[in-house]
Amino acid sequence: MGSWPAGRASGFTVVLVSLPRPGGRHQALAIAHQALQAGLPEVGIIDSGRFASLHPGYFVVFTGVYDSQAAAAGGLSVARSHGFNAAYVRQVTR
Repeated sequence: MGSWPAGRASGFTVVLVSLPRPGGRHQALAIAHQALQAGLPEVGIIDSGRFASLHPGYFVVFTGVYDSQAAAAGGLSVARSHGFNAAYVRQVTR
């Protein structure tokens, strides 16, 4: 399990779930492990407060880091086919 690439200022990803920070870390880890077991690529957790494009106060479980929204849409299809029906594409910027 990873985090957002350190040298990457922006990109697109597929958000599997966003959980409030208070009490959300344990659940975020469990969901990230589920995603890994399902075979989703580049699964990670980020603290939304460290990214300008995200609303602070959440643990965000994501899969994939993409250069474009169109490329991330392909990852969205994969995530949904593995049962993550509430997943969505989001741009992430520092």
